[in-house]
Amino acid sequence: MTSFKPEKQLHPPEKGSDFAFPFLPYDIQLDFMKTLYTVIHSKGIGIFESPTGTGKSLSLTCGTLTWLKDYVKSMEEELHEKIARLRTEITRLEKENESSSDWISGQYNAMGQRKELDELNRFKQSIEEYQKHLLQMKDRAVLHKIRWEKNRPKDNSLMEEPLQQDVTIDEDDFLIPEESDGSDEEQDADHAKEENEYHPVQVIFCSRTHSQLSQVVSEVKETDHSKGLRLMSLASRQSLCINAEVRKLKTNTLINERCLELLNKGGKSKAGAGGDSEDGRSVKKRRKLAQSCPYYNQRAIEGLKNGILFEVPDIEDLVKAGKREQACPYYASRAAIPDVQVLMVPYQMILHRRTRQQSGIRLKDSILIIDEAHNLLDTISAIHSQEVQLEQLQQAKMHLSAYKARYFSRFSTKNLLRINQLIFIATRLGKMLSPDGGKPMGTKRSRMLETQELVLEADIFNLNLSDILAFCERSRIAQKVHGFAQRASPELLEQNKLSVRSKVGSTSKGSTGELKTLLKNLEEDYKCKSQKKKTGRPESKQAVVDVAVSNQENDQQMQTKAPVVNAIRPLINFLECLVEYGAGDSRVLLSFEEKDSSQAAMKYLLLNPGGKFEEIVQSCRSVVLAGGTMQPTEELTEQVFRNWRERVTIKSYPHVVPKDAVLPVAIGRGPTGKEFLFNFSNKQNMEMLDELQSTILNLSQVVPNGLVVFFSSYDFLDQFIRKLEESGNRSKLEERKKVFREPKTTGQVEKILTDYGRAARSITGAILFSVVGGKLSEGLNFSDQLGRCVVVVGLPYPNRTSPELIERMQYLDRSLSSAPGTSSAGNEYYENLCMKAVNQCIGRAVRHIRDYAAVILLDTRYCTGERIRRKLPVWITDRMECVERYGQSHGKMVKFFRHHKAKQVEEETQ
Repeated sequence: MTSFKPEKQLHPPEKGSDFAFPFLPYDIQLDFMKTLYTVIHSKGIGIFESPTGTGKSLSLTCGTLTWLKDYVKSMEEELHEKIARLRTEITRLEKENESSSDWISGQYNAMGQRKELDELNRFKQSIEEYQKHLLQMKDRAVLHKIRWEKNRPKDNSLMEEPLQQDVTIDEDDFLIPEESDGSDEEQDADHAKEENEYHPVQVIFCSRTHSQLSQVVSEVKETDHSKGLRLMSLASRQSLCINAEVRKLKTNTLINERCLELLNKGGKSKAGAGGDSEDGRSVKKRRKLAQSCPYYNQRAIEGLKNGILFEVPDIEDLVKAGKREQACPYYASRAAIPDVQVLMVPYQMILHRRTRQQSGIRLKDSILIIDEAHNLLDTISAIHSQEVQLEQLQQAKMHLSAYKARYFSRFSTKNLLRINQLIFIATRLGKMLSPDGGKPMGTKRSRMLETQELVLEADIFNLNLSDILAFCERSRIAQKVHGFAQRASPELLEQNKLSVRSKVGSTSKGSTGELKTLLKNLEEDYKCKSQKKKTGRPESKQAVVDVAVSNQENDQQMQTKAPVVNAIRPLINFLECLVEYGAGDSRVLLSFEEKDSSQAAMKYLLLNPGGKFEEIVQSCRSVVLAGGTMQPTEELTEQVFRNWRERVTIKSYPHVVPKDAVLPVAIGRGPTGKEFLFNFSNKQNMEMLDELQSTILNLSQVVPNGLVVFFSSYDFLDQFIRKLEESGNRSKLEERKKVFREPKTTGQVEKILTDYGRAARSITGAILFSVVGGKLSEGLNFSDQLGRCVVVVGLPYPNRTSPELIERMQYLDRSLSSAPGTSSAGNEYYENLCMKAVNQCIGRAVRHIRDYAAVILLDTRYCTGERIRRKLPVWITDRMECVERYGQSHGKMVKFFRHHKAKQVEEETQ
């Protein structure tokens, strides 16, 4: 169906109130919304840098939703006008044809007008049907709410979750369904129907975490845009599941698999392949034991979707409503996707194509907004990378072999072939990582291969990996084998280790011998299976009873033994990477461990993340990237938007705080004149560490409340702490401020931050030693007294000898050209990694308009390097002072904090 595109040029409103901004906007906020409005309407690409505390998220939502309302109104008005104009034109042509001698040309012109009118009428009808559908959903939601209020418990409490019965898994749950030879006519019909339906323009708002998305939703609720707005928040099962039995599982992978297992049982026949050998009573009993999820009820899910869609819910609202309605929030949120105006999603769900497709998200003609987009390319690379360890490959081979041996007689020949192929692949990849396999390494601890080299060297080039992966998805073999391995005794799994080596090929044979062995085994398997079919079903009623007894024993063992890790899933994910992504844009890194060979691993690396994002840009109407620190922006325009340079608009806004609220100072030398040059060659320079100690001691005397110091690495921080203790300066520092340091384990972070916050608000204050790129450098808020001064020690360049980094830099040098006299693309990427990390540390301070802080950059390169300064945030470079020695900055800081202290006292007395 041809969709109608309005031609009228829309112009952004002039006032903040016209954007439904809940407050009187600052000048930069108003300019932000107006520029955003123009970018979206012109189908452009926007890169916006606006510091934290400037109302960035609110500006994004208000500007976008204002355009969306104006666009829908303009489209409907223009559509009616054009239909009326065409009708008038057709009537005129028909009258002219009655009296014209050239009636053939007249009829031809009228025919073209009628065809266009028919298309527009069909489009108008699809809009009317969609609006009718929305009204029906609203009516159903109101009736559902009235019914709920009427039946609400008197104590106003939420309904308790139903008790989960113990679920007995019978043997058929582990079996693989036969392949279907049916046609795809039904799917094609559904696709054609979807194409003919009206699809409104959707806004897809992405951010890094669920908490950030929930904060944006709460801000939208405070605006007039929330009235009648259809908004839905998407999240993983781990966040939305309300089934107590499933939710208690520790990882998202286990939760996903258990959910799919329960859903697969709903309405499924349990008679099995040999149903005639079991009586009806046995079948009924097994059906009763195999319970499906009590919350997966289509009627309840539909009611939950209708009831929550118009209430602008965040994730917490969804979960509460799901418990109240006894309906699954996860599937209700996905059912709402076609009807929403705004989708709130974590950006991993959008940036990964397979996840996006499985979620049912439609990018075509949508507006994609990615907040916190400063690490977009690194995030895409991380999402599309996959590591598989030697130990996982060995586990996968062992579990698949035990699974195959247990159900061998009940598999079809085709399914048996796929299982043998998976065992073969796990064996060959494992051989490449084993100490006695692959090419001799000498003193090297890693190898970098192109994907074609890996496939050839592993001898899996003649296998159709796409067909194998299609089998894995259709059969859900990862879940089935994992469920089997969890319930099987360790002895059953262990006894298959030797048989795997003999069946799939010994390491002493060549690759050709292994393939011959595989084919021979398949022939023997087929003969054995055919023979068993002739003699009838091998399992008698007594065998079924024995299985039931065995299951009960396994249930008891499961409570005591450690949970079995799903080893098939990493292997399948790794194969998906090999199949899906271009060979020239990827590499595979083989890493070897001398002490523990089982920790050897191969990692798929995506070298061209921009290529994956180009697919998204091509689909979307408009793409907006926003962040508090988007510098350096050249990397994005060069790697992602080089084919759409004319569509790109870049805006960097200053901070909303007064100019005197931030004191950025770059210091090149310490109190005694020793130069600060924290590079690799000066790593063991004790004199410079002494100078750093003196500088921090002086800062702790001047800075009130909280002082946060970022080091380039954990090793450098450890070295500094040791030097601080050996010199006796640790005790001096603790006399002035209580000392904290970033923990290396995530579990201690919350306690350290709580203790630091309490100490920072005290009279003496506190100092926190952290690491750039660590657990405290991004996403945490050191506002007000928690961070009156942020210090960045040196430039945190990553390890240039890393094989991964070397390969990425070489790839960029080959694929991207650089201007004469400028740094190469690889070096530019290397420098940008460092500066983005610095900018994130700087962004931890000054979080709102009444906040103030000093930002100290300790390294002479901040003073002498123009390229480095240019990559700092605009609101820092506009105010930054470079001083040769610390003494020159000391007086500035004393004056800075004295001024704000007096200002604060004055405000409190008024």
